[in-house]
Amino acid sequence: MRKIVFGMLFFCLLTSKINGQIGAQRIEELRYLFNTSTSDSSKLKYASSLAGGLRFSNVDSSLYYNDLAIAIADRQNFLNAKAGLINLKGATLLEAGKIPESLQLQYEAMDIAERIKDSIVMAYVLNSIGNIYMEMDDYYRANEYYFISRDLAKQLNNTSHYYNEISNIGNVYELMRKPDSALYYQQLVYDATLKAPGKVITVRPEMMFRMGNAFRLNGETDKALLFYRKGIDEALLSNDLRNLTMNNLFIASLYDEMNLADSSIIYAYSALSIAKKISFRKGMYDASFLLSKLYRDRTDYDSAYKYLVISNVERDSVSGARKLRDLQKIVLKEKEKERIDEAERIESKNKQRQLTLFAALGIFFIVAGILYTNNRQKQKANKVLETTLTNLKSTQSQLIQSEKMASLGELTAGIAHEILNPLNFVNNFSEVNKELISELVEEVGKGNTEEVIALANDIKENEEKINHHGKRADAIVKGMLQHSQSSSGQKESTDINKLADEYFRLAYHGLRAKDKSFNAIMKTDFDESIKNINIIPQDIGRVILNLITNAFYTVDEKKKRCQAELVEADYEPTVSISTKKINNKVEIKVTDNGSGIPQNIIDKIFQPFFTTKPTGQGTGLGLSMSYDIVRAHGGEIKVETKQGTGTIFNIELPFN
Repeated sequence: MRKIVFGMLFFCLLTSKINGQIGAQRIEELRYLFNTSTSDSSKLKYASSLAGGLRFSNVDSSLYYNDLAIAIADRQNFLNAKAGLINLKGATLLEAGKIPESLQLQYEAMDIAERIKDSIVMAYVLNSIGNIYMEMDDYYRANEYYFISRDLAKQLNNTSHYYNEISNIGNVYELMRKPDSALYYQQLVYDATLKAPGKVITVRPEMMFRMGNAFRLNGETDKALLFYRKGIDEALLSNDLRNLTMNNLFIASLYDEMNLADSSIIYAYSALSIAKKISFRKGMYDASFLLSKLYRDRTDYDSAYKYLVISNVERDSVSGARKLRDLQKIVLKEKEKERIDEAERIESKNKQRQLTLFAALGIFFIVAGILYTNNRQKQKANKVLETTLTNLKSTQSQLIQSEKMASLGELTAGIAHEILNPLNFVNNFSEVNKELISELVEEVGKGNTEEVIALANDIKENEEKINHHGKRADAIVKGMLQHSQSSSGQKESTDINKLADEYFRLAYHGLRAKDKSFNAIMKTDFDESIKNINIIPQDIGRVILNLITNAFYTVDEKKKRCQAELVEADYEPTVSISTKKINNKVEIKVTDNGSGIPQNIIDKIFQPFFTTKPTGQGTGLGLSMSYDIVRAHGGEIKVETKQGTGTIFNIELPFN
C-alpha cells in the first residue's frame, strides 16, 4: 500500500515540476476532493497536486497546501513524500525571493533523501540548489549542481529532468554571456521537444524564452521575438503565470532596446500585472524598474517615480543585508555539519585500525600460548614465535605509515574546503602528533637518542603548523564577521589595500545583483609597501564604496548612451582603484572613464543633497558624508575631471 501511495505522490510532485500549472477547473476539482477525502493517503495526494499546481499562479495557496501535505507525510512517516514536498516548498519560496529559507529547506530535503537513499529526490534537490546559486549570480557553482543533477537524471532514465537540466545549463551560459554554448544547449532541448511533441520533456514556456534569450545574445532579434511570443502562447495554454510574466518581460526589454517605447510599455505593464497576481517578487521588480526607465525617457516623471517606488520596495524584499547574513549562517552551518561528519568518519576509521591491531596482538598471544605448552617442539616453537614477532612489527609499521598517508591525503583533499581548510589542518596535525608522541615514548625506552631527537623535531614542526593554521582560521572568521559589525568609532590598524579591494568587489557584485546586464572592466594597482594604517575601517570602507559605486554608475550610463546614439562602438566601461604612499600620506585613487563632471557643478558635488542622478536614484548625501568622514580622519578628498573623458577622486589620509 505504501509503495502505491509513494508512486502516486511522486507522479503528482514530479509532473507539477515539469508541467508547472493545471487549469482553474482542475484546481477546483482538487480542492473539492481534498476537502471531502477522509483518508490521509488521499488527502496527501490531492494536497501535493494543489501545492505543485498553484506554485506559479498563487504562491500563498501553494505554500498552504504544501504545509498540509508535509504534516500528513510526517504523521504517516512517509519520508520519501516528506523529502519531495520539502524540496517543492523550497523551490516555491525561491520564486518568492526568500533565498535563505529556500536553501535551508533544500539542505533539509537532501538530509532525508540521503538517509533513505532516494535518488529521485536527490536529483531535484541538486537542481533546486543550482537554481539558488544562479539567483545569487554564482554561475560556476550553479552549473556544478546542474551537471551533477543531469548525470543523476540520466542514470535514473528520467528524460524530463535530464532535459530540464540541459536547459538550465544553457541558461547559465547565456547569463555568462557565452552565446555559442547557450544556443547549443537550448537547441538540444528544443530539438527533443520536436521529436516527441506529445511527451512532456520540460517546462515549455520557460524553454521558449530561453531559446529567445540565446538568439538575442547571438544578435538574432527576429528569432528572439518569435520564441518569446511562442512562450506567451505556451504559458497561457498551461496557466503558467510565472513564465507568462517572464516572456512578457523579455519582449518589453527587447522592444526597449529597439527604441519601440509604446510596445515596450504595453508588455512591461502586462508583466507587472501578472507578477502581482502571484506575488512574483523578481518579476514585479524587473517590470516596475523597466516601466520607471521608460516613463523617465518620456519625461513623464510622475509615472517614472511611481514605478521606481514599486521597484525599490520589491528590491528590498528580495535582497538586503539581513538576508545575506541569514544565508551565510545557513552555509556555515552546513559546512560545520560536513566537518563533524568528516571527523566522525576519521574517528570510525581509527577505531577499525585499532581493532585490526588488537586482533593481530590476540593472534600473537594465542600462537605464543600454544608454543609454550608444546615442550616437545621447543625449537620449532621459537622459530614460529620469531617469525610472528617480525610479521607483527611489520604490520604495526604498515599501519602507522598507512595512517600517516591517510592523514596526508585528507589534508590535501581538504585544501579546497573554504573555512574548514585550516581547521582540518589543525585536527590532522594533532592526530599525527599523538602518534609521534607514542613513537617517542617507545624510542626513549629503547634508548635510541637519534630517533628521539628526530621525532621531537617533527612534533615541534607540527605544533608550529597547528599554531599557523589556527591563526589563519581566526583571521578568516574575523574577516567574515567584519561586514556585519557596525562602526565602533575607534581607529584600528587596517590593511588599506585589502579593504579597498574588498569594497571594490562588493560594489561590483552589488550592482550585478540589481542589473545582470551591468558589466565593467575592473583594475587595481596597490602599493604593497603601505602595510597597515590607523583608520575607522567601516567608515573609510563606506567612502570607498560610495566612490566606486558612483564610478560604476557613470560608466554604465555612458555605455547606454553610446549604444542609444550609436557612437563610440568600441567604448569599454572601466573603473580602477589604486593606493600609493607619498611621504607621510597615503593616496587612494578611484578612476573611471565615464562622461566626467561638468565644470559648472564641480564646486557643488560635496554639498549635501546635491545630485546629478535622476529623481529617486540618489539622495545627494553620499559625497557629502564621504567628505566629512575623510576630514574627520585628518585627510582630504579631491576631484579631477575632464568632461567626456572621465573622473579621478583622490583620497589623502595621514600615514599614521
